[in-house]
Amino acid sequence: MQPSRTVSPPIVCGVDGSEESRRALHEAARLAEALGTRLEVVMAWQHSTSMYDAYYPEPGRGPKAVAYGVLEELVRGEFGDARPEWVHLHAELGHPGTVLAAAAKDAAMLVVGSRGLSGLASPFLGSVSLYCATQAPCPVLVVRPEGRP
Repeated sequence: MQPSRTVSPPIVCGVDGSEESRRALHEAARLAEALGTRLEVVMAWQHSTSMYDAYYPEPGRGPKAVAYGVLEELVRGEFGDARPEWVHLHAELGHPGTVLAAAAKDAAMLVVGSRGLSGLASPFLGSVSLYCATQAPCPVLVVRPEGRP
């Protein structure tokens, strides 16, 4: 008997439009389907700091709408035009690590991609996957870049 998708804790997947996040989405979708649970696909967005955007905003293309468009494109790439009913999209305001850790509050697992920054670059540039691995309240799967050991 397959567990109910509405009762089982979801798989949460953080995406940002990168190839690494596409790989993470693929793995998260496989897990959610195998476990018979929901897949919550989450993208964090932040307000633009560009002065140009403040003076010349594109109508209807605020940062949340852009983030949601990227989400839809990623999910369409994974599932085609027929998105399963168990896949839900969320575009949330905030720092990606903070948004993903909060989204994973009641999750079975959080899945994120890793850009594979070197040990030296990661502390200076910040690492969302490292933040999630240390701050998320659930198990975290970090999907490494293809071809990396």
